[in-house]
Amino acid sequence: MFSRKSENILVIKTDGLIQFIEAEPLFETIRKSHPRARISLLTSPSLQRLAKPSPYFDQVAAMPDFKVLEAKQAFVRQLKNSQFAKVYDLSADEESGKLRAAIGPFGPKWYAVEPASRRKTKKGRIETSPDLSRFLADTGLKRPARAPDLRWALTARKDSANMQPSWFGISGAFGLLLPGPDPERRWPAAHYAELARTMTKFRLMPVLAGGRDLHGVGDDIANDAPEIVDLCGKTDHLQLTALAQEAAFFVTDAADEAHIAVGVGCSGVIVRKTADLAPRPESRLVVTITARDQLSEASADSVWRMLGSMGLIPDQRPGARAVNR
Repeated sequence: MFSRKSENILVIKTDGLIQFIEAEPLFETIRKSHPRARISLLTSPSLQRLAKPSPYFDQVAAMPDFKVLEAKQAFVRQLKNSQFAKVYDLSADEESGKLRAAIGPFGPKWYAVEPASRRKTKKGRIETSPDLSRFLADTGLKRPARAPDLRWALTARKDSANMQPSWFGISGAFGLLLPGPDPERRWPAAHYAELARTMTKFRLMPVLAGGRDLHGVGDDIANDAPEIVDLCGKTDHLQLTALAQEAAFFVTDAADEAHIAVGVGCSGVIVRKTADLAPRPESRLVVTITARDQLSEASADSVWRMLGSMGLIPDQRPGARAVNR
């Protein structure tokens, strides 16, 4: 049972993992601005489990498939019956637009962010997050002044065996290898394999993680480095928060999951081309190694040495016992 609240508020955030993580500080702002409200989050099915442990929402639901007419109609009826006073649309995408149209003009007060657009920042980075200026002015909410922090997701580890590294056959110290889904922006499998073999020499277990679409990449890496633990397609976002919190470090190229790792305090190295200006975690926990033309120019040895200079390899003598963070 929920305690008596002053009003019902719906927050919509359905547009992707990076965007969800970037909005995490704003979730807190909304909760602090409405301490007595019952706040519900509408997100994508893939993000629902990650969002549920959040302290900012009383209820988390997934956006239905609007291609199924019956599901759409039932969901719209449910929203109308919930009598939301306000909707904070933090996605402002096609799906939320369809939902707003279905609810009709006599529904709740609807505040939407400006749709995301590609724009270049002073640092030369491409920014794709929504423009919050008008949204904040209209709602009276304050602009968040902190970076995303996902440590609240770790509370879901309590009494849950499948949130423990041992569930995946991981023991001792380990590092996370996170290849991205885009072949054009992916560090070569041979380099990941070489790094995995080096990690093993120093008694750091190499753990490969990512989506189901990386099975082929995982096979290529595992063929050259049989000692690797291949978890591609075997972890969800919430499980990855637990693994990242325990990992000694992460190494990635263009994987969205790197934002999860940084969000729970895991340090690591990102390998990317100099011309790649796509969003990346902006944090003191991250060092970027750039290659001018081909990602193969960034060697596994250079990544390993960078991890060492960051203090993420406790003892660099081969065979020495590594220690978890």
